[in-house]
Amino acid sequence: MLLNSPRLVIRNFKDSDIESFLVYRNIPEVAKYQGWKIPYPRELAVQLVDEMRDVELPHVGHWMQLALELRETGEMVGDIGVRIKREDARQAVIGFTLAPIHWRKGYATEAITAVLGFLFDELGLHRISADCDTENAGSWHTLEKVGFRREAHFVESYPMGDDYASEYVYGMLQREWRARKSLG
Repeated sequence: MLLNSPRLVIRNFKDSDIESFLVYRNIPEVAKYQGWKIPYPRELAVQLVDEMRDVELPHVGHWMQLALELRETGEMVGDIGVRIKREDARQAVIGFTLAPIHWRKGYATEAITAVLGFLFDELGLHRISADCDTENAGSWHTLEKVGFRREAHFVESYPMGDDYASEYVYGMLQREWRARKSLG
């Protein structure tokens, strides 16, 4: 699996990504709004890399994680995931994570745009959704910048340890993607 954007190569994970992956997965401000606990163990990182190394396409009901690599330096700076929904194979969910040193540089916007192009234009999917913690302003601003529309606000709906977090759900239809693309 390989996608390109102006500054990124979006590709399968490889063994050399494990250290970078572990570093940002273990940063409290990254893990704060995610479904994993820290410390994020090396065994899980190795397992994810092994599972994702040769995945060519997203499969129904399973997450496909792709590494985000800076084209200029080859540095792995984050990842983006896609899961085709079990209940409808023409719909998918996406999620993304970046190392904090690379926040606010447009990399997430660039990666999401490339993945949306692949999912809508190449795979012909009908709808893509994404969700994020209501307190994660960086994520929901990014989703809105790319063209997602906020569809729902679920209050204290997502278990986070002993508490519950509130989340926003976003969606985009293939026709919305195409209309946005045609505008330039």
